[in-house]
Amino acid sequence: MDTYLSKLRGLAAAATSGLPGKVGRDYACALGNSTAHSGLWTLYDATRHSTGQAATVWVFDKRYFDQGMNRQLLDPAGRQRVLSQLTREATQLARLRHPALVQLIEPLEEGRQLLAFVTERVAASLDDLLEKRAELDALEIQEGLMQVARGLQFLHADARTVHGNLEPASVLIGARGEWKLGGLAFSDTAPEFGYAPPHTQPAMAYAAPERVEKQQQSAAGDVFALGCLAAAAHTGQSPIEAHADLAAYRRSVRQLGGSARVARLPAHLAPVVRQMLEPDPQRRLTLAQFQQSAYFDDVLAATLRYLAALLEQPAEQKAAFLRGLPRVLPKFPARALRRQVLPHLLGVLSDHALLQFSLPSVFAIVEQLTPDEVAELALPELRPVLSSQQLQPQATAAVLDALPLLQRKLPGPAFRDAVLPAAYAALLSAAPQVQDRALQQLAATAAALGAADVRDQLLPRVQHVYAKASILSLKVGALTCLRAMLPLLDKQTVTGKVMPMLRRTKTRDPAVVMAMLDMYEEAGLRLDRQAVATEILPVLWAQALDDRLRVRQFERFMEVVRKLQDRIQAEHTRHLEQIQRADEQVDRFNQLAVGSHASLDSASTAAAAADSDAFAAIVGAGSRANPPLANPLADLPPDSSASPASGWEWDAPVPAASGEAKSAAQNGSSRISVDFMSTDGHSDTAADDFGAFAAFPPPTRSSGVKPSVSNHKLGTLNVKPGAKPSANRLGATRVGSAEPMRLQFGAIAPQQRQTTGKPGLSQKHAGGKAADLGDFDPFA
Repeated sequence: MDTYLSKLRGLAAAATSGLPGKVGRDYACALGNSTAHSGLWTLYDATRHSTGQAATVWVFDKRYFDQGMNRQLLDPAGRQRVLSQLTREATQLARLRHPALVQLIEPLEEGRQLLAFVTERVAASLDDLLEKRAELDALEIQEGLMQVARGLQFLHADARTVHGNLEPASVLIGARGEWKLGGLAFSDTAPEFGYAPPHTQPAMAYAAPERVEKQQQSAAGDVFALGCLAAAAHTGQSPIEAHADLAAYRRSVRQLGGSARVARLPAHLAPVVRQMLEPDPQRRLTLAQFQQSAYFDDVLAATLRYLAALLEQPAEQKAAFLRGLPRVLPKFPARALRRQVLPHLLGVLSDHALLQFSLPSVFAIVEQLTPDEVAELALPELRPVLSSQQLQPQATAAVLDALPLLQRKLPGPAFRDAVLPAAYAALLSAAPQVQDRALQQLAATAAALGAADVRDQLLPRVQHVYAKASILSLKVGALTCLRAMLPLLDKQTVTGKVMPMLRRTKTRDPAVVMAMLDMYEEAGLRLDRQAVATEILPVLWAQALDDRLRVRQFERFMEVVRKLQDRIQAEHTRHLEQIQRADEQVDRFNQLAVGSHASLDSASTAAAAADSDAFAAIVGAGSRANPPLANPLADLPPDSSASPASGWEWDAPVPAASGEAKSAAQNGSSRISVDFMSTDGHSDTAADDFGAFAAFPPPTRSSGVKPSVSNHKLGTLNVKPGAKPSANRLGATRVGSAEPMRLQFGAIAPQQRQTTGKPGLSQKHAGGKAADLGDFDPFA
């Protein structure tokens, strides 16, 4: 099913891209974004649908023949000749296989509009770089010329073929920066030079004199072209200025010996190029002599050549070479390291026996790469190594040493997924030196890890190492790592997992104790003062008194103890000061509230006295001219409805009258105190004390409601004759709490009258009889 869908997607892509045949079906390619040019070919980055393999599609558009001068310069025969040359180029690549030649993946496909074939990924051509005036370092040119020379040697010696058109457009730069040969459209052919569009005939500026003058094709002609290419790589142009002009070509050839462009070449290269540009083919250098010349007698170039053939060397020589490579790497240009050295080293990583030697060099180059380059170039090859469970201790140590570097160079998810598992696995290694190295590096990188990773992944493993370690250095290393982790742990984890682990430690070696002191110091600055006072300081005092400590170590203990004690003192002092300020504010508020209530109480008392005098004047009490009126209810017979059981119950004893209360009693009045109960069933006069007294008429028989002094339930009334108002404590009331509200008011009781001696009425309360109490509704 997947294959069927892949074919359908390929057909759809071919229809939209316009690429012919299998090239259009199997490869995704955006024809609007070309990446390079090689002669008449336009190069596009492509990806294979089925495998995701990176590739390059070479495309020639037949509409080229209809553009400008091409239409005039190329007749139908010329057009057919150009198409034959392009076809020959693709065919030669399919026939010839060598690391120095571009590798063909899909053969040529011809459509109605396009010619196309597919090769390995190509970044650019040398012609593109020269046109853009890209800076090529000397080592890159040196190694590139060596690779081109090897490719030519293969064509001459093994394929029995002459390239015939060596120029910058025929040299392709691979994905790793290597130089590869292409442009084989004129191999083994010697067409005559004439006035024609560029790239439809060999480049005269790179052609040997015998090729231009006599149409002779030979290996010596390729050596001449290689000399011109070497000069162009350094100066940007060939030493021959021809532009399809035969007269100009001959003039330039005669001046080659004193060419200024050749003179500007590096000192070791200039004499070699002059020998390669000899007009006489017999006097020119051979390819073998060129490769053995002083120009390549350089340690960096020799290093690159040995590195390219490293897999073919014996194991002992591989190890010796890789062991000394880190000393040479700083001399390499950054471009050469990235594009030439690193790919070869990554290829060696598959040999686990050499990892301890190759990894240091790989990480030295990674140091000079950007994070994007590391993720693209190095990480795919490093992942299998990092996830391997069979690494030798030396290789694991090399990975651990690079932990801070990889943390800086890789994004967070990639570092957690690819690198941290290797470090976690190292903590469980059977080699103590690996565990110790892992603890050191994880302590250095813990600050940049996420809190969840530290709590769930790192902490349990470090505690396991600490609990199982029988070597003091491992215990100290585990404590050092734990101290680096503390800022990322929450207080609950510290008090629940870290502190118990420290308390269970039985080792009292000074090295371990001092490491624990550092732990306690860090924890003491993060936990609350109660935990520090009860869990840390007692332990520190106990450990500080150990006789095995040195004076300096004891002083260190005292320094930490003083620091923590000072912190507790400062924080607790601030806490108590806040409480004291709050209490002072409450007291000031209460004083203001009591003063306002006292003024209201005085005014209410005066008003009540005035009302009492006015009432007495009306009823004639206290006046000889107006004797008191007879009680109209005095002659009523005894009635059960007038009994205390059916009305208010006045069982409270009459309090001793003194001061204001005594005066009120003499006037026949009493104070009635009403408490509104809170939900918890308790009366609290500290809630809302009004302090005002209202005058009510004397109560008569009640309506059956029977408040009780002892009944403390929500909504009941506590009537207390003669009760005095209590001090107001409003400021102590909690905001939002359900507190009782206490009402205090004054009631004018009926005057005490003379007993008539009639039965049925018993005086049970001072100031009046039960039958004299009228209906009383304090809420009316």
